[in-house]
Amino acid sequence: MLHPTEPAAPGPLTETQARDVLLALCWPDGQKFCPRCNTPSPYQLAGGRLRCGGCRYTFHDFTGRWLNETGLSPLKWMALAQAFTRELNTRETAARIGISYNTAFKALTALRLAILAQGADAPQMLAPGAPLSVFLDGGEPEEQAQVSGTGLPVYGILNRSQRLFVDLLPELTAESVLHFNHNFHLRVARHGSILITDRYKTYDALILCGDETLPYHYLLRHPGLIFAESGGSPFWDFAKPRLKQFKGLSWRRFPLYLKELALRFNLRGHDLTPTLLGALCAPVPKLA
Repeated sequence: MLHPTEPAAPGPLTETQARDVLLALCWPDGQKFCPRCNTPSPYQLAGGRLRCGGCRYTFHDFTGRWLNETGLSPLKWMALAQAFTRELNTRETAARIGISYNTAFKALTALRLAILAQGADAPQMLAPGAPLSVFLDGGEPEEQAQVSGTGLPVYGILNRSQRLFVDLLPELTAESVLHFNHNFHLRVARHGSILITDRYKTYDALILCGDETLPYHYLLRHPGLIFAESGGSPFWDFAKPRLKQFKGLSWRRFPLYLKELALRFNLRGHDLTPTLLGALCAPVPKLA
C-alpha cells in the first residue's frame, strides 16, 4: 500500500516544473530502463525519445505508466490529482482543468486503476479474463463478455490495526452470498444495487454490486442489524454516502470505487495528492 509523503513543490507550478516532479517519481534514482525488457541505460534520441540498447524498443519517459494512458500534460495530471483529492466529480474536474468530460472520465478511470494496482489482489483483478482486464487493453467494459446475476464477484472488508483492506474473494460469488443468507442465516442489507453482509469468517463484511438480473427478492430478512450498520465498521459509515454519489456505478467498476474509498479512509486527514501522483507514475502491470 502506498503511504503519503510531503508534496514535491509548493505553490503554482509551470509545465516544466510539473514534468520534473513526475519524472522524479518515475525514476527516483535517476536510472532509466526499458519498460519492455528492463535493460538499463537507454540512449537518447531526438525529440526526447529513448531507445533500448537491448531490444531496440523506442519509448519516452512516461511509456508504460498509468499517466501515459491519456493525453494529459504533467501539469493537468497534477491538477486532476488535486481535484480528485477534493472529491470533485467528473464534470467539476473537467471544468476545473479545462478538458472535456470524456477526457476527465478516462483520466479518472486511469487514476482509480492506478490505486487498485497497488493492492495485493491486483493480479486477480487485472489478469486476462478478469472483469477489469479490458481497461488494460484500452477498451470499454461493454466489449467484454458479461458476467451477471449470481456469478457476480464478492469483496471482503477487513479493518485491522486501524487500516482498512478490501480484498477480492475469488472463491465467492453473489450466489454464495444468497446461499449463506438462506442456509446459514447470514444477514444481508441492500442499498440499491449494493449488498453488504454481516461478519463472515475474518472479514467485517462481504460486499458486492449487483445488476438488474440479480434476484434481490430472493433475500431473506433475519432479525438484527448487520455488524457494519450497528457501529462496527467506521468505513461503511464513511463509504455509504459516497457510493451513492458515484454515477454509472456498475458491478464491473465497483472495485475501482471500493479501492478509492479504502485509500481515502486510510489516509483521511492527509493530503492524498502525493500518493496519487506516485500511483500514476508506477508502471502498468504486465499480467498477460
